Amino acid sequence: MNSYLQKIGRIRAQLASEGAAGAVLSTPDNIFYATGFSSVMDGWHLVEPIAAVFVPTEATSPVVLILPEASVISPIVSARGGHPVHFDRLATFDMLNFCETARAEDAHLALPADLLAELGDVMEQVEGQCEPDIIQSIAACLSRHVSKKEQILFDDLRVAARVEASTGQASGDALDAMFAARAVKTADELDTLRESGQIADAIMAHTMSQLGVGKSWSEVEKQVAHFMIDHDVDPLPGSPMLFGGAYDLVFRPDLFRTPVSRPFEGGEIAILETQGRYKNFWIDINRTAHIGPATPAYRDQFNAVRDIFDTISARLAPGANTAEICAFHEIPAAQHLDPPEKLLVVAHSVGLVPLESPVKYPGTGLHGAREGFTVERGMVISIDCLYFGSRLGPSHMENVFIVDENGAEPLYRFPLDLAETA
Repeated sequence: MNSYLQKIGRIRAQLASEGAAGAVLSTPDNIFYATGFSSVMDGWHLVEPIAAVFVPTEATSPVVLILPEASVISPIVSARGGHPVHFDRLATFDMLNFCETARAEDAHLALPADLLAELGDVMEQVEGQCEPDIIQSIAACLSRHVSKKEQILFDDLRVAARVEASTGQASGDALDAMFAARAVKTADELDTLRESGQIADAIMAHTMSQLGVGKSWSEVEKQVAHFMIDHDVDPLPGSPMLFGGAYDLVFRPDLFRTPVSRPFEGGEIAILETQGRYKNFWIDINRTAHIGPATPAYRDQFNAVRDIFDTISARLAPGANTAEICAFHEIPAAQHLDPPEKLLVVAHSVGLVPLESPVKYPGTGLHGAREGFTVERGMVISIDCLYFGSRLGPSHMENVFIVDENGAEPLYRFPLDLAETA
């Protein structure tokens, strides 16, 4: 079974378990997961969708990709670029006046015969008429394939509300079902993630090479972002990395980005939580660097965090609960932290977003850490060990693992050791 059929099968299994007749997915990550379709317009971050896909629970019913009529050529272009888009049928709508312009005849346009043939094949997959907007296209699609009384799950409840107001379609929330489906990766997804792991290691090596006394943090960030872009990674907007440091004789740990305008003087601690997206999958690698030699006390603290990290990582296996494996107070190394309560340990699933864990919405609530979820073969799990003690400064490390029948395979191979720069 190919990757696409596996993913559709996982979605359908989740829909069946919730008693739903299908799902309408209109957020970019879910559309990409279900079909492989993505659009340049996804980067606009509009609050309303510019595409959707209807996935019916019944395997004999078609998966319908809903696009602007002017974009029906997109699946052909994507496939020719090596990124096939999967669907059974198409439905269309007008987006502003783009489609009107696309329909206008152009006597000077001569498309190649092979492209015309492919376009003809795609047009044969279009069902219904071009609707005035995406909501009406979704409503019309559902009317062709399900009854109003059957529950359809939506990943955008605003879309659900508009469709329900228009047609009376019974609706529900698709978020939990989709995260449960996406949590276990296909073989193709794991291959892409392994590619991302090699690139993440190269990014971290480049980052370490840029650090040192006299270097400017802002310049380091620019160099790292440039390196990421050159390796087909989209850096996290605003800054690809976090920073922690010692200044005014007091360390102020900051989970957010800390602007630093002066050059490194020595003694700073750089938290290199480096993030970006490669082929739509998240890179989330974290290492700690010390600008100049670290004190013996700081090295001892770092090594204690490392011991805890290694102990917890060794527990990662199918059937384990993420909350239980993160319990660290009984690990002897925890007693070397002052205080141990400032250590944050969490395990979470990684995929198209950095927090893709199969827990009930809102997954960022305390239950996401305290209750956790059961690890399954094929999951991709990040183990985060983040010490925020202010006496000596922070010590952070994260690694991402692919869970298999034998335990866990590290996605990132860059050493977890403390880096002490010149």
